[in-house]
Amino acid sequence: MIIRRYISLQVLGSAAAMALVLTVILMSGRIIKYFGMAADGRMDVKLLVAVLVYRIPGFLDLIVPLGFFIAILLTFGRLYLDNEMSVLYASGVSRAQIMGHLVLPTIVVMALVAFTSLYVTPAGNAASERLFARQAESNTFDLIRPGRFQAVGKRMLYAEALSPDRKELLEVHLFEQRPVAGKETRQLLVHAASGRSDRDPATGERYLVLTNGARYEVAPGEAAYRELRFASYRIRLPEPDAPDKLSRISSYSTPKLLQESRTNVHAKAEWLWRVSLPLFVPTAMLLAFSLSRVNPRQGRYAKLLPAILLYMSYVVAVGAARNTIEKGKAGESALWAVHVAYFLLALALLGFEQMKLQLQRWQARRRVVA
Repeated sequence: MIIRRYISLQVLGSAAAMALVLTVILMSGRIIKYFGMAADGRMDVKLLVAVLVYRIPGFLDLIVPLGFFIAILLTFGRLYLDNEMSVLYASGVSRAQIMGHLVLPTIVVMALVAFTSLYVTPAGNAASERLFARQAESNTFDLIRPGRFQAVGKRMLYAEALSPDRKELLEVHLFEQRPVAGKETRQLLVHAASGRSDRDPATGERYLVLTNGARYEVAPGEAAYRELRFASYRIRLPEPDAPDKLSRISSYSTPKLLQESRTNVHAKAEWLWRVSLPLFVPTAMLLAFSLSRVNPRQGRYAKLLPAILLYMSYVVAVGAARNTIEKGKAGESALWAVHVAYFLLALALLGFEQMKLQLQRWQARRRVVA
């Protein structure tokens, strides 16, 4: 009982620490990306924290098994380095018994990954997608950054400033390229003193209303141009997609995804990927335990890099099988074959030391007989 509690606490504590460190490292790149979107006016800064919270479960699906894998390597590497494993073996504790102490942490991590991949991550992806859709439906001026170009449909909008109440754009410049039948593409340049958003009460369509400006129509290579001055100029804005309609397969709930997987290869590949994520955990445990055995003179990090590369090859192989299924070039058996192959490899590595000892004993007996 003491040994089981000691090993479980060491492994789970190290796994939590590794998962936290890896999450911070991997999320930093996504944070930079979202800050860039906010700076370009494609996302409201107020939504940044919510989007990050919704995205975190998707990172944990792969980070938690990897953190668990590294935690076993480091924990048992230290036990071998400090000769604690030698003491346990000398006290009559077998490798099978020590592996039995890892069953409970493996079940806990496997259940956590299964719950996250099957329920939490799809819900987070759906919430994030709806958040972006509602943002696109919101007031256009909420995303405008003065002094920056903003894409509005097929047009490019530039506003020098915003009014204090953020209801009007000041010194607006609008650029558009419009093809003309039988002629070269013509460019439309619109300048207005101000602009505001308006919605037609009859049709519900949104418009950008520009006031006190001029519209110029020019063609490349021509000196002549057309000028039209106006007091009010209305431009219909494109309507965003409905917020409640999910367009990405990764945002589907697991029951809906399972239903879609019967006729859609993309849904089948996504379903198999979600099921595969918890299966990484037991195979990772076997691989890590078999590779954690180190000589005290080698150091605890001697096999760390090769072990991580082996684990990453496992993840890449499953991802490649998923892509093959998405393209319709293979069935789901291709993905299960990868899991079975790496599980058998883990068992082979686990029994390698025992087979090596048996071979040495057999060779010693042959020398005695001879």
